[in-house]
This record gives sequence, structure tokens and C-alpha cells, in this order.
Amino acid sequence: MSAGLSLSDLLSGGRAPIRAVASAFYVKVMADDLLAPYFARTDMAVQAGMLAEFLARALGGPGPDEGRDVRSAHAGLHGLTDVHFDRVLGYLAAALREFGLREEDVITAGAMVETLRDDVLNR
Repeated sequence: MSAGLSLSDLLSGGRAPIRAVASAFYVKVMADDLLAPYFARTDMAVQAGMLAEFLARALGGPGPDEGRDVRSAHAGLHGLTDVHFDRVLGYLAAALREFGLREEDVITAGAMVETLRDDVLNR
């Protein structure tokens, strides 16, 4: 087993660790000229909180399943392609690594998020 945090370690510390990951993720997204325009009118603190809640549930943590489904949440984001999704996935992996998540769990998290590709891209 590799040294580092597991997904369960990351999720067992309340929401603070996963919120820190979400915030680090959005720093990367907002520095990307391809992705940043999609968030031009977004309150990023609120967005990071919503992502943290979503990730916590999607990655196996507790919490109510609230809010819009992934397809509906992304329906108005015209022009999204696999290139956008791949960058987002890469930034999420980088943020998880920064917080010490074991590589096998980064891969597991990426695989979980990958299942959402068609819904995010509305196809």
C-alpha cells in the first residue's frame, strides 16, 4: 500500500479537507483561459462549496443527495467538449495529489468522475 491519504481518510475529516481540495481545484480552473470563462458570473466560494458537497457524496462520503443532477447543472454551458472535461479531470487529480491522496485513490476518484462525462457534456 502506498503512503498517503486514502479517499476514506479525506472524507472522514468532515467537509474541511474536501472543501480545501475543491478550492485548490478552482484556483487551477480559474487560471485556465479555456475554462475560466464558464465561471465568469459565478460566486466561486459558493461554487467550491457545492463542488465539495458533490465530491464528498460522489466519492463515497455521507451526505444528502441534493441539488440539480449533473446533466441539468451543465445544460446551459454550451460548447463544452471532451477537451474541457479532460482538463477538469486533470485539475481535480492535481488538487487531490496536492492534498496527499494516494495515487491509486486519485485514479479511483478520476474513474468515478469519468462516469459523469456524458452528463456533463450533455450527450
